[in-house]
Amino acid sequence: MNIVDGDPPSVAAELAAVDDELVAARVIRRHLVRNPERFSAEEREAVLERVDQLAQRRVDLAVQAERHRIARDLHDGPLQALSNLVLEAEVLERLLKRDPERVTAELADFKSVVRDVVADIRRQLAALGPAAIEAEDLVPALRRVTSEWQQQTGAECRLRVAGEERPVPAAVQQVIYWVATEALANVRRHAEARRVAIDLDIRGEGAGIRIRDDGKGFDVTALVPGEDPPRLGLLGMRERVLAAGGSLEVRSRQGSGTFIEAEVPIQL
Repeated sequence: MNIVDGDPPSVAAELAAVDDELVAARVIRRHLVRNPERFSAEEREAVLERVDQLAQRRVDLAVQAERHRIARDLHDGPLQALSNLVLEAEVLERLLKRDPERVTAELADFKSVVRDVVADIRRQLAALGPAAIEAEDLVPALRRVTSEWQQQTGAECRLRVAGEERPVPAAVQQVIYWVATEALANVRRHAEARRVAIDLDIRGEGAGIRIRDDGKGFDVTALVPGEDPPRLGLLGMRERVLAAGGSLEVRSRQGSGTFIEAEVPIQL
């Protein structure tokens, strides 16, 4: 199957089902570890083997979902934009022969589109493994991103940190950082928002992030389960959070902004 021409069977749904089964299997495993005398040797072996199988299946599904997301994002973003640039270049070539004076003005627009494509490619490369998180911790990285986003868009972007401002595992930092940057990219492209509020909360065994905007919103009920309009990037967001063992909630209405909340467990 060509994954850029159509969605494969719902990887997100299967991943969610595996997560549910894995949670139940781990509960049984904890009970087994605390009370080994209540289980036979065969039962203990079967439980441990099942947990290992589910954990490996979860990794395989997460990798499959990530590959699909990357292919879809490249197809719907940079590749489509580059195809359009080829057509624009052909138009400019013909225009150069008929009306050379107009070419200068048209080239300014052309260069602006090229810059946007380059910025989009850089964003997608950063999403594969955020360079910011490799160079600095999550909170300073988010403060820098929100400050830069506010300067670039002219909209207000506020970051509030609650709970414990402490180091968390790199994998958790990358998921939280990616959700924030993807949400801000969506707001910039589609929401026409004047204000964005980001709340980061790190407490006990979990890290959570909530992003609210006052933009034009969209109809969440119109989304088909397991599918997603590529322009919103919600499926990719959901896949990343689920792969980390977390949960994602999206609430929005036409004219009433959008609320995104992601919770990711911290394995202590």
